[in-house]
Amino acid sequence: MNLDFIDAAKKKRTKPHYQKPDSVKELERLFHEQKKAKHPDVPYLPKTAFRDDSASGLTQSIIAWLKLNGHFAARVNVTGIYDVRLGKYRRSGARKGMADISAVVKGRHVSIEVKTGRDRMRPDQLKVKSEVEAAGGVYIVVSSFDDFLRQINVFLK
Repeated sequence: MNLDFIDAAKKKRTKPHYQKPDSVKELERLFHEQKKAKHPDVPYLPKTAFRDDSASGLTQSIIAWLKLNGHFAARVNVTGIYDVRLGKYRRSGARKGMADISAVVKGRHVSIEVKTGRDRMRPDQLKVKSEVEAAGGVYIVVSSFDDFLRQINVFLK
């Protein structure tokens, strides 16, 4: 009897340990300073941790950075909503293919699509990208917080 599959199951593929980039550490420091300035009477404020190794963590980091720097940013939720009455998911109000973050930077619309790991742009996202750019907006695709900073700084110049 061949039991190779048991040996294969025992050998877990471990993810490499997450090493937080200096840019994310700096975001945490700035975010905490802003919280202390906003709430000077609170003796101890818990520190907010940011990460950029998942789509959700990267999205939160980008939104926090944009707000810290005086820009508008909001997460766009295109996930369907479960309707108990119908017993199924129904479409959200957002258009299919919308970017993960909608922002206004220096008076211009910026759509930010977050792609981590093997995630790639879908055809409906490429269509929205071309429409945003044709209308005079900016559309950027980011895979890390450093990637976001590099692209947004090019735009800010």
